Amino acid sequence: MLNKLKIEESQVPGLCLDLYKEHGTTMAGLGYDFDCDDFHARVHGTLPYEKLKPDPVLRQLLLSLPQRKIIFTTSDKAHAAIVLKKLGIENCFDGVICFETLNPSTEQTVKDWKVQMPLVPTVQSLLAGEPSVIESAKLDPKRTVFFDDSARNIAAGKADGFHTVVVGSSALVPGANVALDSIHNIKEALPELWVEDGGEHAKAVLRPAAVETTVLA
Repeated sequence: MLNKLKIEESQVPGLCLDLYKEHGTTMAGLGYDFDCDDFHARVHGTLPYEKLKPDPVLRQLLLSLPQRKIIFTTSDKAHAAIVLKKLGIENCFDGVICFETLNPSTEQTVKDWKVQMPLVPTVQSLLAGEPSVIESAKLDPKRTVFFDDSARNIAAGKADGFHTVVVGSSALVPGANVALDSIHNIKEALPELWVEDGGEHAKAVLRPAAVETTVLA
């Protein structure tokens, strides 16, 4: 923003935050065509990744969870890979849907996820695109739990029929079925996710929206 758009340095932090809140990503809010690789390299290149530490508790929870686990992110794959590795959970997921997934650099269709989306996707567009990621990833929202720390994203997930869990909050936000003060409390809040038979016990996780839960660390 400083080098390419010549925006005053003092205005950048506030503008980034406002655009993120209003549009879901800073890139989407700016409304310009970018060299996306350059944009991501500049933005993520300044992040303090060294502050991220391995999370063995989360790793064990994820590895013990028998359900299919997919990451949705509007960031690029390099950023996602760094974060997952720093946390020590890079091999805990069955798939990652990221910026490149939705914007293949060649005309060849992405092998695993056949999705075409706007160049600056938000979580809303990830879920509601045509064809939608829900359809392409073979997800049944009624049997899928959507975790996020953003109230905006939780509302988008609920609108598409997901069972929603807001993380990092001691209070429910609009559209959330469950609030987790810490992701480490997932098994306390949703023990049904560890049921492998796919029968009536597993269906218990899909509680009606009226049944709302808050779990504190």
